[in-house]
Amino acid sequence: MIPSNVTRAHVIKAIGEIRQRGIPPGRLSRDFLVLFEGQSFPPKYVLSVANRYANGAELAPSTFSGGRESNTFLTNLGFEISGSTTGPASLPATKPDRHTQSERPSTAQPHNERCPQCKATVKAMLERIYGEVRPAYSLPSGASLEDYANSPLYSVLNEICSSLQAFRGNREFIRAQSLPPVDYYVPNPGFVVEFDESQHFTACRKLALSLYPKDLPVEFNVDRWTQLCSEINAKDNIPTYRDEQRAWYDTLRDFAPIIRGLKPTVRLYSDDFQWCSLDPDNADDRAWFETVLMNGIPKWEINTVFDPDPWVSRIIIDGAWSKNSKDAIKLLNEICDTWGDDDKIRNVRTRFLMTCGGFLEFEWPGYVTTDFVGDYWNPTSGALSALLNAAEVALRKVLTRELLTRFAKFTDYLTIGVDSSKKLVSTTKNYINVPHAELVSLVNTKTGYSIWTGKSYPTNAQQGGLVRVQDLETHFISLPDIGNVMVLGCHDLTIFNNRNLERTGLARKAIKNSFRQLSKTKKPTTILQHPHTTPSSRTWASAWGWVRTELPSVKWYASAGSYYNEGKELTPLEKTDVLSDTKQGDSIDFMVYSYHI
Repeated sequence: MIPSNVTRAHVIKAIGEIRQRGIPPGRLSRDFLVLFEGQSFPPKYVLSVANRYANGAELAPSTFSGGRESNTFLTNLGFEISGSTTGPASLPATKPDRHTQSERPSTAQPHNERCPQCKATVKAMLERIYGEVRPAYSLPSGASLEDYANSPLYSVLNEICSSLQAFRGNREFIRAQSLPPVDYYVPNPGFVVEFDESQHFTACRKLALSLYPKDLPVEFNVDRWTQLCSEINAKDNIPTYRDEQRAWYDTLRDFAPIIRGLKPTVRLYSDDFQWCSLDPDNADDRAWFETVLMNGIPKWEINTVFDPDPWVSRIIIDGAWSKNSKDAIKLLNEICDTWGDDDKIRNVRTRFLMTCGGFLEFEWPGYVTTDFVGDYWNPTSGALSALLNAAEVALRKVLTRELLTRFAKFTDYLTIGVDSSKKLVSTTKNYINVPHAELVSLVNTKTGYSIWTGKSYPTNAQQGGLVRVQDLETHFISLPDIGNVMVLGCHDLTIFNNRNLERTGLARKAIKNSFRQLSKTKKPTTILQHPHTTPSSRTWASAWGWVRTELPSVKWYASAGSYYNEGKELTPLEKTDVLSDTKQGDSIDFMVYSYHI
C-alpha cells in the first residue's frame, strides 16, 4: 500500500533524482509511464523513491502494486499516465494515427482541400522549422514576358508564353504589372512554398509544365504535377483566359526565384494530405514535414515473396527509410492489409515479423549527458535505462493496441529496431562520434510485453559515441515452444566473422570470444539480425557461414534490412541474392519499394 502522506512535491523530487541517476536494471515499466515535463518514468519506481523523501526509506516493490494502484495514486496527484489501467496486460494507450487520410477526426463538415486550417498549419510548420515566414509575399518580379528579356531562361519562358497564347487563342491573359504574391516566402534560407489546390491543375498548366527544361531546379515532381493536370483537368473560364493566366503566373513562381538567386520553389498539393492534422510542436511531425518539403510525400509499393512453410517474416525496404513514426504506422498497417488481402498468405502464420535496424528513432534525452553516460564502451546502467525508457515511449507511439491486435492474427512476435536520432546511417564507413544508441525490441503481439537488447559490438567508426549494451545475456530470449532466440543489432553479427580475427583488438576480441561461448551454451534455435542496410549478398556471408558451422542448434536465421546504399542501385538479381543469402529456413518477405511523390 502506498502511504497517503506521499505528496506531489515528493514525486517531483523523486523524478529529479531519477533524471540524475537513471533507472536501475529491473525497474523499467513494461506497461505504463508517468509523464512529466516532456519526459517519461516508470510509475512504480517513481513512487518507491518518492517514499524515501516522504518517510525516509524507499518503498519495497513487494508492498504495493503497479498498474491500477500506482497509476491511480499518481493521477490523483495531478500526473498524467501514458497507458490504460484496465489490467496488467494493457498497453500504453496511444492516440490513433492522426495522419492517415482514412482516420481523420470527424467534424461537422467533411474535410476538403479548401480547409483554411490546412494553410494555417503549413505556415505554422514552416515557422517552427525556419523562423520567419511571409505569407502572400510579393517577389520583386514582373508579370510580363518582357521583364525577363535579359534572363538566360527567356527563350524557355517565351516558348511557354507563346504556346499558352496559341492553345485556345487567349492572347491577353497577362493583366498584372507585378507577379501576384506567392503563398509563402521563407527568407532564411530563401525559398517559395506554393500550396496548390485543384484549380491549378488544368490543361494549360500541363502544357506549360511540358515545356520546362528537364534540369530546371524545382522542389516538386514535375511529372506528377503533369499527371495531376491530366487527372483533375480543372476548368475555370471566368474570365475566359483564367486558366492561361494561372498557368503563366505559376510558371513565373517556379522560374523567378531561380532567376533571382533563391532556392528552388517547393509545391505542396492540398489534397495529398490532411495538413491540418500536423502538430507544429511535435518533433516527429516537424521532421516528416521537412522531409516532405525536400523530397515530397513518401509512398511505397509492397510485393510479397514467400516460401511454403515460413518461420519468420521480414520487411525489406528498397530505398532510404525515414525512421519517422508516422511513416512507420502507415507502413505497418499496410503490411497488415497486404497480409490479409493476399489469398496465398492470408491464412499463413509466422513466429516473427522483423524490421530493419533503426526502423524507428527517438530523441536523445537531454538529461543523459556525457558525464551521466561515463565510458561509452561500459556506460552506466542508469544511462542505458534512461535510453531504453525513451525508446519504449517511441515504440508505444507506433505499436498501439489496435495495431498489435491486427498483427496478432498473423505473427507471434515483432522485432523492431529503434535508434536514437542521428544524421548518418550506421555503416562501417560512416564515422559517428555523437552520442547515440541502437536498440532492438521483441514484442509479444498478444500481450504487448516487450523485451529489449541493443548493439554490443559497434563498428570501429562509431564506438566513440555508441552507448553499448554490455550485458550479452540480453541478446538471448527464451520463448515458449521456440527455445532460445538470439536477437542481434546490426553489426553484432560480425562477432561471428573470423576475418582479421588475429588483428582484432583485445577488447573487441574479448566480446567475440565471450559471445561465441555464450551462444554455444544457450543453444539458440533462431537468430534474428537487424541490419540498417544490406547492400550486397556478401555483407554478412562470412558471419552466417560461422553460424552454420559452429552452432548446430540454429535451425532458422534471418536478417531484415534495407537495400539502400547511397550512390549504388542493386540489380534485381543482386536483390534476389540478398534475400536468399541472409536467411536459413522459409520466410515471407514483404518487399517495400519506397519513393516520393
